[in-house]
Amino acid sequence: MSYYQVPFEQLVELGTDLESLATSLEEDDRGAQDVHGLGSVGNQGDVQNAVSDFRDEWKTSLLELENNISSWGGLTKGIGRLVAEWDAQTAAALRPR
Repeated sequence: MSYYQVPFEQLVELGTDLESLATSLEEDDRGAQDVHGLGSVGNQGDVQNAVSDFRDEWKTSLLELENNISSWGGLTKGIGRLVAEWDAQTAAALRPR
C-alpha cells in the first residue's frame, strides 16, 4: 500500500482555503433569481412557482455545500496543526541532550 504525504503547512493552508471558499459562497450571489415580468396569464404563474421552488431547493443545497466545505476546512486545518505540533514535540523529546 502506498501513502500520499502532505506537508503539515499545506494541510493548514488547504483548510484555510476551504474555509475561505465557504465564506465566499455565503457572500456571493446565490445564482437563482426571481423572474420579473411574469403574471398570472397562461402558464406564467406556473413558471414563477417553479422558479420559486427551484430557488428554495437551491438555497438548501448551497447551504449544505457551504457547511460541508467549512467543516472539512476546519477539520483539515486542525489535523495539520495537531500533527505538526505532535511532530515537533516528538522530535524535541527524541533530540539528544
